[in-house]
Formats: sequence, C-alpha cells, structure tokens
Amino acid sequence: MATNGISAPEPPIDDPREAPREPDSRPHVRLEDLARGASRGASCVSRGAPDEPAPEGPGADSAAREAAREPLTARLARRTAPGVLYERGPEEGYLRCTACAHRCVLSPGRAGACGIRFEQDGELRVPFGYVARHYVRSVETNTIFHVRPGARALTFGMFGCDLRCPYCQNWKVSQALREPEIDGEPIDISAAALVDLAVAEGCEVIASAYNEPMITAEWARAIFTEARRRGLVTALISDGNTTPEALAYMRPVADVFRVDLKGWSADQYRTLGGRVEPVLASIGEARRLGYWVEVVTLVVPGFNDNPAGLRALGAEIAKVDPDIPWHLNAFYPRYRMRDRMATDPAFLVDIAGVAYARGMKYVYVSNMADRVRELSHTRCPDCLEVVVRRFNYETQEVLLADGACPSCGARVPGLWRQRAA
Repeated sequence: MATNGISAPEPPIDDPREAPREPDSRPHVRLEDLARGASRGASCVSRGAPDEPAPEGPGADSAAREAAREPLTARLARRTAPGVLYERGPEEGYLRCTACAHRCVLSPGRAGACGIRFEQDGELRVPFGYVARHYVRSVETNTIFHVRPGARALTFGMFGCDLRCPYCQNWKVSQALREPEIDGEPIDISAAALVDLAVAEGCEVIASAYNEPMITAEWARAIFTEARRRGLVTALISDGNTTPEALAYMRPVADVFRVDLKGWSADQYRTLGGRVEPVLASIGEARRLGYWVEVVTLVVPGFNDNPAGLRALGAEIAKVDPDIPWHLNAFYPRYRMRDRMATDPAFLVDIAGVAYARGMKYVYVSNMADRVRELSHTRCPDCLEVVVRRFNYETQEVLLADGACPSCGARVPGLWRQRAA
C-alpha cells in the first residue's frame, strides 16, 4: 500500500532499519600523528586498525587532558565559523538552516536536529577547522565504482548527523552527540593541511563521509576548494536528506554525490528521523546540476527487503537516469541491530537481476565479493564484456579506453582517467 513515499503493495514495516557494509581493515593515516611528527621533525605517517583509539603520545599535555573532560558539544562549539546555508527566520533573532531537509528554525542559542549547527548572537555557527577521523584507502571503499577505479582516496568525517540510523557503522562519530558514553576528540587541521596529506599519500580523490557531509557543507567546501586547486576529484558521501540550496552551494567544488537510499516508505524514513521525498528529490537535483551520482541501498532483513519495495526503488533511480549505478549492499549486525541476521546474498542477486531486466545498466552487490563476485565488476551495457574487474573493494583491472568499451566501443559513463596521448 502507499505510505506517502513510493508505492509498495505490502503494509508498512514496523521496525525499519538499515545496515552498512563490513568494515575495512586496511592501513590508514592518522592526522594526530601528522601533527605530532611534524612538531618533532619525525615521520608524520602512522598506521593502525580503523577502530583503534587515537594514541595519547608525548604531545598530550595537561591542557589537552583538561579540555578532554569538557562535554563534546562544548569542544565542538569552539570549533565553528559563520555559516552560509541559512535564511532569516519568521521572528527577529531566528534563523532557518538550509543545509538539510529538516530546515530547522533555530531560536537564539539553540542547535538544529544535527546538534552542530546553532544560532549565536544572531549568527549561524557551523563546524569548521577540524575532523573527527580520516582514512586513506581505495576510492571503492566509499562504494563509488565509476570514479577513478583503483585510486587512493582520503576520506574524512565530522561529528553529528541529521538522521539517527540504528545500524550505523560510523555511529561513534555520527551519533556522538546522542550517545552519552562516546567521548570523541576533534582533530584540529586546516583545509590546506588536509589536502597536503592527501597529496602526500598519493590520493586522487578526497571524500567527506562517516557522518552527513551537508551539515558541515561550509567546511567541506573550504577543503574541496583547495583539493580542486590541487587536481583532486571531490566526493560527498551523503544520506541525501539535503536541499537544492546545499547542492547548488557545493556543486562548484564537488564532483560526486553518492547517496544512501535507505527505503521507500514514509514509515521507514520516519524511524530514521527523516523523509523519503527529499532523498529522491536530491538524486534528481544532483544529476541535473551535473554531479556524478551513485546510489547505495543497504538491504536489511525485516526492514527494506520487500522485493516489490526494492523494485520500486530501482524504478525511481532509473526514472532519473538508468546510467546511475545502484549498489545493493548486504547488512551485517552492528550498533543497535546486533540481533539481526545478515542479508542472504541470493536475495540480492535476484533483485539485481530484476533491476537489470527493467532497464538499469549498472547494478552491483558491492560488499559480498567472496560470495557474489561477478556483481562487483563493471560490464559494458551493450556487449556485456567486463570493463572493470574488482574484488573486495579493490580494482584489479581497468580495460576501458578513455571511458569506452575496448570490445565494442560503447561509452561507459563515469569519471575515468584519461589515457595519455
């Protein structure tokens, strides 16, 4: 039945949730070590497992330890700048934030639903000058398959989120302001220094992810402006719950808009703290503005695994552009959903087959390469030859010639490397 979102023939599901892919355990670089190493004239790169706590190290003085006792909100409030994405509200002193689709009206001294954009003395204050975490990995770990295959990407994230997904892989940063036991520590860094690190690590891509990037759009724009100047591709890894104003604001410096489309019904999105309509609208608007768009749907048993509903999602994406890649990812138990079973890979294969049959050209099962390897590859939509071969979020072979299939010459859309003349 219709639930004020996309029509689906079955009743709304009572327990809507979603889950991310399995974590990547490859090495990464720590900004803390960059700063400490530079201050000592030592090597600035350290590597470790993604969920390791940041080392305290010899640079942690008493002032830093004292600051760590403050609430996270207080530490973040000092790391802000004047915001741009807002309108004056209906009353004196009120502001309406336009970074996400909540369009929160901020009364004096209050924050929006994200917890990090707030009014102060008649001004919107927004996060600036820090990151919560960052890693250097392959671009594919952001579930982006048609952008510089095999490239290294520096991916950074902030604290806070406009949604409250109970499956979130990155909940220690995205839900840090809602979970009292989390005591994250912001890492101070300039936009130029972050891009310097990306370049030093051989990255071709820089991405804003881990939380919702549009609620930190002003900071992301500063970073992306510097990244573009240095020749990097820039990517927003978003929940799509954003506005035309925010998309237009980011477009001059952002190349890629990768969207999580979490369900098809109003009931599902209500549980996550949002609405489906703005997400669908953002996919179309981003494509219209010239972003390269890819869409991910994490398929969760008992939430959004209704075949008719998933077919409806595929139809909505194809309506915008059948060239948009659609990633059907498996759920793995974590955060507040550790009691759920993982997604059956055979089910994802069935849904992918239906999506292809209905006109979608690029459908992937991205995070089960050990069991569904063939749906990790990119194939030419005309002759069906493999043009990009992958395994476990790593590109093994790129056969494209300047974006064209080497077998039949058909164009495969994306942001590919151009071969030297």
